[in-house]
Amino acid sequence: MTGKVSMIRLIALLFLLSSCGNLPIAYISNFSSVNNVVFGFPEYEITQDIFDNYENSFMKIRFGRGPHAILILAYVDGDIYEWVGADDVSIFTRKGRIIKTIGLPHNFELIKYRDEVLPSLKFSYELVNLYNPDLYSAMMKESFASKKASIKKLEKTVTVTRIKEKFNIDQIGWRGANYYYQNLETLEIERAEQNIHPKLPTVRIEYYLKY
Repeated sequence: MTGKVSMIRLIALLFLLSSCGNLPIAYISNFSSVNNVVFGFPEYEITQDIFDNYENSFMKIRFGRGPHAILILAYVDGDIYEWVGADDVSIFTRKGRIIKTIGLPHNFELIKYRDEVLPSLKFSYELVNLYNPDLYSAMMKESFASKKASIKKLEKTVTVTRIKEKFNIDQIGWRGANYYYQNLETLEIERAEQNIHPKLPTVRIEYYLKY
């Protein structure tokens, strides 16, 4: 029975890696799956040693209380970053916010979005598409609050602005809050907690950029 299980896992792993065929081979060993928890990792802290072992920028991502996965930064188009996983999942971010997903059970896309993570206005309005079930050009209203905070990253304490983004889509009665942790010195988003679809748990992301 053990041999049979091992064979099934081997076949699944080969299938998983085959989906990376259009990407540089150096990336493959650093991928993990978002959709398939078999290939996720238990929660653990990214240390400086772990960070140094990656050749490319990456994100650590976790849905709800599930295992975390590592996605590699594959492409940059202006200020839009595309992060890819081994199961044909792509997550697009802009200034630390997820603006589009591909390959998840329920996908999300901001089709008209604000320029800043923390705008000067008290309220903001964005247009969003949700998929499975589909909802197009839904109006999402947001309000903001911020305060100084600190987080632990790479075994150090980082001072950040904690940005709270309350949102609601009245059309479907969906509301909640997202959080972005912006480095006070670099203004980069170090960490985010974002709700991207009413049928998905909160996405928690840590960004690890290499320059």
